[in-house]
Parts: sequence; C-alpha cells; structure tokens
Amino acid sequence: MPNANFKRLLFILLSLTLFGLIGCSGPKEKKASSLADAAELQKQGKNDAALVILEALAEEYPNDPSILRQIGEIFKAQGDTTMAAFFLEQAHQQSPNDIELLYQTYSALVAADQPAGVLLEKLATQSPESMTPGLWQELGKHYAEANKTQSALDAYLKGVNPDKVAPSAETAAAIGKLFIQLENPAQAERWLSLAADNDSPDALTALFGLLKLRLDRKNWEGAEAIISRIDKQFPGAVDASEWSSTRTELIGWRNAQEQMRADMAITEKAQKALEEAKKTVNATVAPDTSTEIDTPATNEPANTEGKAQIIADMEAAEALATTPALEADESAGSTEGTTTVTFDPNIAIQPAEPDLSFEVSYDQQSESTPTTYAVQSTTDVDAIESTLEDATTPIQTNNRPRPIEELLDEANAATIDKNYRLAITNYWQALGTANDRDDIWNLLSRAYLIDGQNKNAETTALEAIRLSPRDINYTLDYLRAAQRSKTPSEFFAELETAYDRFPESPEVTLSLARGYERIAKNNTAASTLYQRFIDLAPSHPLRPEAEAAIKRLQ
Repeated sequence: MPNANFKRLLFILLSLTLFGLIGCSGPKEKKASSLADAAELQKQGKNDAALVILEALAEEYPNDPSILRQIGEIFKAQGDTTMAAFFLEQAHQQSPNDIELLYQTYSALVAADQPAGVLLEKLATQSPESMTPGLWQELGKHYAEANKTQSALDAYLKGVNPDKVAPSAETAAAIGKLFIQLENPAQAERWLSLAADNDSPDALTALFGLLKLRLDRKNWEGAEAIISRIDKQFPGAVDASEWSSTRTELIGWRNAQEQMRADMAITEKAQKALEEAKKTVNATVAPDTSTEIDTPATNEPANTEGKAQIIADMEAAEALATTPALEADESAGSTEGTTTVTFDPNIAIQPAEPDLSFEVSYDQQSESTPTTYAVQSTTDVDAIESTLEDATTPIQTNNRPRPIEELLDEANAATIDKNYRLAITNYWQALGTANDRDDIWNLLSRAYLIDGQNKNAETTALEAIRLSPRDINYTLDYLRAAQRSKTPSEFFAELETAYDRFPESPEVTLSLARGYERIAKNNTAASTLYQRFIDLAPSHPLRPEAEAAIKRLQ
C-alpha cells in the first residue's frame, strides 16, 4: 500500500513538471523550434513540407528576416529565381546591415535578371573588403550605364591589375572608352590597345576607339594602319560602320602627300637650275684683272644685251625657286579662259590635311561629311604666274545606311547560293547600324562556320551569347564552333561551363557525357550523365545512343 501511494505521488510530480516545462516555453522558443524543423526538412529534400512550416511562421511573424531568408533559400534550391529574389530582398530590407544577406540578395537578383546595381553600391560602401575583382567590374558597368563616368572608372580600376593579370577585352575596352570620355587620350590608348590585342568582338570596339584617337591627333599614317588592321581582323567592318568615309578621306590625304612630294621635287630642281645660272652669270660677267683686252666699241651693245639677258634669266629662275604656293582669290571675279590669282608669301607648299571631326558612340550609326583635298603649287619653270587648279576633285560620298531587312534578305539569299563571303559582308553591314542584335551576330557566326572561318565563328558566337546569355541555341552554336577551333581539353572545359549554365538541357548534357567518355576518360561520370540525359528527354531520338553507352561503360 505505501508503495502504491509513492508511485502515484511520483507520477503526479512528473506530470506537473512536464506541464511546467511546456508552459515555460515562450513564442521565441516555438519559433526557433519550427525554424529548426523546417531546416531539417530542407536538408532531407522535403522543400514543400518545409515551406508549409515557414509560411505559417511568416503569417505569425510577417517581418522576421530569418523566416523570409529561409523561404528565399528554399525557392532558390527549387530553381525559382524570381521568388527567391523577392523573399531575400524582403529579408534584406528588414536587416540592411547583414552583409552576408546583402550579398545573397544581390546574387539572387542577378540570377533573376533583375536590377541589382543599387545593392552592389551598398556592398562596396559597407564592406569594400568583400568585393571581388568581378564585383568591382560589375559595379563599374553599373555606373557607366548610369553615366557616372568617374565613378565607373574608379570601380573598374579597383577590379583590374594589368601588371599581374591581363584584363578581359570587354573590361579593357570599357576602361578605354571611359578615359576617352574623360579626355585622357594617353590612358585611353593604353587600355584600348590591350583590348584590341585579341580576336573577340570587343577588339573591334577598341580598334574603332584607337581610330578616333589617331584622327583626333591628325595622325593620318596611324589611322591608315588601324584601318588596315581592322580590314584584316574584321573584314567588312569598316565599310559597314560610321567610319566608312574615313577610308576615302585618307586616300585623298595620301594623294595630297604624293602631290606634295612631286611639288617639292620640282622646287628642288628649280633651285638647282638657279644655282647653275648664278655660276654661269658669274663666270660670264666677272672681269679679268690680269689681262687687258682692247674691245672694239661696236661690240659693246651686243655684249651688254647678252649680259642683260643672262641676268634676266637668272632672276626668273630665282623667282621660281623661291615662289611659295599661290592661293586662289575666291572673292575675285573671273572671265572666261582666265583665272585671277593672289600671291600670299606666308603660305608654303604643304599637303592639304583632311578635316576630320568625329564623335565616337560605338554604335556605328552616324554619318561623316566628305572632305575636299587640294594641293596648290607652281610647276612651270618658264612662267611663274599660271592657272591654279585643284590637285584633286572633291570627294562625294553617300553613306546612308541600307535598311537592315534588305541586308538580311540579301545575306540569306547569298547563303542559299553558297556565297558565304557575300553573306558575311551583308551581316557586317547590318551590324553597322544594329550591333545590339544578337540574332544577327548568331547568323554571322553560322556563316563564318560554314565558310570554314572557325575562329571568327567562335568570337561572333560569343558576342551573341553576351547579348542574350539565356538563349540555349546561341550556346549550342558556340559549342559547334569551339569544337573546331579549340583543343580537346579546352573544348571539354567549355562543355562543363555550358552544363553549369544549362543543367536542364538534354543537348548540353549529352555533349558533356560524350566529353567525359571520349576526352576525360571518366566512365563513371559519363554513365551518370548519359542516364541524366535519358531522364531529361526520355523520347529523344538519341536515347538509343545513350543506352548503348551506359551498357558499354558498365
């Protein structure tokens, strides 16, 4: 009996203790326990069950950053980038000083293709030590798009160190463009030269920037060299750009140079004739003091007349040799068959330089004005005053761009006719007025690939991907070009990168599986990817290949 009473008393005490403990657990403890349960479910891959718990907590605690953050992480794990960005941004607003959450939110916005520059500005301000070179460059791009030139340049320069690692062509070209805007041609030259030293599409932008610098400095020979380089590296790009008239203007300058050299040769010839005439006159009129000769008076008029003629010839030659160029008096009237000419002794013979004035926009859509070249000189050694004519005729150009659709139709027709060079030229002309058209870059890449220009096909395909990074077709076209232009190991690395970007693509998955089997010789990874290809596309026509590969590799 006493034992029974003792047991009953013990049970009552334990029950009271348990109820007391339950009563002591407050809302914070319940919330922490629920968050832990949700996290455990998330680890087990039970994201839907975890979301049920978290959504219930969010209703009870609507502005709790830890709950919002965990919901965002689950959506990110499920591949829903939009919802992940939404909840993480809400969490950041409730906890703006959490640097880790700030970076997590920025990354989510980038993955969702949403504006994230403001958050990157905050990250650079609040925690500059956490900024990587890539983040500094992204911040520079953000500032450049906002027309904050100096801030953009500062950000870019914090993200590069050309003495240790060569910057990408895109980054170097962007920095060079910013230096041009800040009127620092020396630094612009340096960075644009770095960007131009490769075969990427950004090299074309850099070369056009270098061309502008040469023209601004009136370095015509340098401009000629840049145009020759563009013609070799990007055939047809100059004629399809705003710089198409520059080639003609430089040809006019070159003709003026040659005319100047011809005029200088004539002047030197006249100078030599003058010196010879002086020697002849001196030898003829110099008196002979050592011998006295009696000369009849009847010969004096003839001798005087001959000496006078020699002196006159000498003066004419001297006038010719020292005569500067003649300027036509535009204000004076002229009669038929005659030209009025005004002497200006302050003007020397020199080539006419092209009057070039360009504003660089890098969109290749503006037009340039034609330039007239003229070299004026006197070339008649017998008569100083002669008719003055222009050395060359004015250059007439018509650089109105053709409609893009017309160019694309002609390119398509040329492709059908297997005239791929003509198709490439038409695509470049279309890009001259619409270089942001990713579809045209991709068509150009295909034309290069069919024509056997594999390296150009690769670089133009990369430009299409840069403009539209989420288009899987552009990536597949790039891989086709890269397979022909890269080594097996380099191509395998490209396959891995493509798979990281498009893990749900059956085509990329199958390509990587082949790469693991044939290049990396990793049968285990290859079998896994062949099976994943079958899971992604069970009705794909290449499924038999994958099944046969799995059996072969077992």
